[in-house]
Amino acid sequence: MHTITIQINNENALKTLRSLENKHFISILDSSELEAPSLPGDSLSLAEFRRWIKDAEKAPTVSLSQAKEKWASKRLQLEMLML
Repeated sequence: MHTITIQINNENALKTLRSLENKHFISILDSSELEAPSLPGDSLSLAEFRRWIKDAEKAPTVSLSQAKEKWASKRLQLEMLML
């Protein structure tokens, strides 16, 4: 037996999987009704979300101008690598 996680983007594909489940070839362990989840993976509990926010607030910050300068530098590096 193998367990995998997949994202179904097509209604016909989901119907095919349901058909396989009805024939007992596969088992669907969990399903989500979200049309477009913002982030893949398991959802966070409220406590975990609050802890994530606290950690983010403690993280060092960078000014927008510094971020733009760093991005421009990295972009130039990538462009040079592609030549």
